[in-house]
Amino acid sequence: MRGIIIVLLCCVGLIGFGQNRVNYSQYMHNHQIFNPAYVEESNTVGGSILYRNQWMGIEGTPSSFIGDAYYGFRNHNLNLQFLYDKITVFKHLEAGLSYSYSVKLDRNTRMSFGLKATYNQQTANYNTLSYFDGGDPSLSGTIKKIGVNFGAGLFVRSKHWHVGLGAPYIFNNNNVDFTSTMFGDLSYQHFFLTGGYRIIDEPGVQFYPTAMMKWTKGSPLAISADLNFVLRQKFWLSAGYRIDNTVVLSAGLILWKNFKVIYSYDLGLGKVNRFGGMTHELSLGYGMSMYKSSFQKRKYVNKKGGRMKTRRRRWR
Repeated sequence: MRGIIIVLLCCVGLIGFGQNRVNYSQYMHNHQIFNPAYVEESNTVGGSILYRNQWMGIEGTPSSFIGDAYYGFRNHNLNLQFLYDKITVFKHLEAGLSYSYSVKLDRNTRMSFGLKATYNQQTANYNTLSYFDGGDPSLSGTIKKIGVNFGAGLFVRSKHWHVGLGAPYIFNNNNVDFTSTMFGDLSYQHFFLTGGYRIIDEPGVQFYPTAMMKWTKGSPLAISADLNFVLRQKFWLSAGYRIDNTVVLSAGLILWKNFKVIYSYDLGLGKVNRFGGMTHELSLGYGMSMYKSSFQKRKYVNKKGGRMKTRRRRWR
């Protein structure tokens, strides 16, 4: 019975892994993962890391680790990314570099264009499987494939809203070494449409609803809608819903100089949750320029002609 369950999980995992790559709940803090055009305007240097453990308690379910580091100068921005994803006997390793260029449309609105190149390596270790047909050569050994892919994106941000379209994987990869009928072409086009609008913008509270729509070849359309709050510039609270019948709850702290730690919990209301699967996601990062109040006060003193002046600076 245990062997049958493992094989079934592998078949499901092959489909999900190939079509959807990594799923994550904190898209509002990790635009750079799926949109090469995204630019964090809080500082010229920064980065983030994210760990996700999906459906804990069920053997062979997905776990992911994602990291990135960026550097910006004038209107240019470079972003280096790393991804490691594992599900059942399959492992996916990816390294990517993206470049974006920003132009100012008006006083409060900026548009960015981005390009991305990635190297990916996919491995399947069939020796760890338990199955009945022990003589099947397609279910034995370790198979490794490598490939490259390219992406592009567009991101527009104003003082109170943002909208973005990202395509991190434009092509269907033709990975090398097709020696197994079970381990085929696992890379498909991905398209992400995101947006958000700041409804409340006060020094003590910001209310910024966001949404993301994801389309992948051969997979149902995925839509997420989230209600995000920033309280007293220090606390992050969020509640959202995905159309796969999942409720997402997030909470976090905004530390010094826009460093943040965010935890998310996915509460599945469908069939998967009946088997005890729980999904946890934790991220550490830098940058809150999109969500912190545009009226945040930054006072400083300037001596000029013997007069003391106090000025107020706005977030953009």
